[in-house]
Amino acid sequence: MLMEVRNSLKYLFLSIKYNLKASMEYKKSFIIQTIFMMINDGFFLIFWAVVFNVNGGNINGIGMRDILFLWSIPPASFGISSFVFGGLRELNRYIVNGELDSYFVQPKNMILNIATSKCDFGGFGDIAYGLIVGIFACSNFFEYLQLLFYIIIATIITVATIIIIRVLAIWIGEVEQIAHIYENSLFITFTTYPSQIFGNFTKFLMFTIAPAAYVIHLPIKLMENFNIKIFMIVILSAIFYAMLAGFIFNKSIQKYESGNNIVMKD
Repeated sequence: MLMEVRNSLKYLFLSIKYNLKASMEYKKSFIIQTIFMMINDGFFLIFWAVVFNVNGGNINGIGMRDILFLWSIPPASFGISSFVFGGLRELNRYIVNGELDSYFVQPKNMILNIATSKCDFGGFGDIAYGLIVGIFACSNFFEYLQLLFYIIIATIITVATIIIIRVLAIWIGEVEQIAHIYENSLFITFTTYPSQIFGNFTKFLMFTIAPAAYVIHLPIKLMENFNIKIFMIVILSAIFYAMLAGFIFNKSIQKYESGNNIVMKD
């Protein structure tokens, strides 16, 4: 078991290394994508800065520090899911087109192999942006270490939910539109706005179907005032969604129907 974990981590770091090398093959394009992604995210902070300036720096207990956390942890975790695990967004296409065959015969962990098979270079901009904004959100180095930990937790949950929604293609066919709405409307919207603006039903969704509460809203509470119970809830939520994603993937893959396309993968 420990050897398998060790090999998986080694493979993951090698994939990250080669993805970075691949991105450097088109250095100008990579830099431009990174800069424009950071500029795009930066407009939201400008909007909130103007709003707080007009309203005296505080709106119903929400301060600029809260917004900085909102625009550090979720973008960084979503960027990691795109840059490091970009292949997951191809999972439904692989299933529908019967292109998973080559992954079955490889000795590597199947889901990790699929996840690292693609790299969205634009995701690096989100990672850089989230880490930089996090510096301004945190008051000391220890807080920043906490923030990095919550980024890891948020990444686990984000990746798990992407697997769950994409693997549904085995059961219901093409899910690209559903996945797009889920990832870019439900999940992202819930994580980049303060929880105080949402009603009770929406908050219920954020603790269940679109687990934004565990990705950002509970971590914000922990950054402001540490509570061991909330901390354990956040940790257990990451474990739960990771195990749920693994269970659903393994059960679903048993229903996979091989295609007749010959697909080679290095």
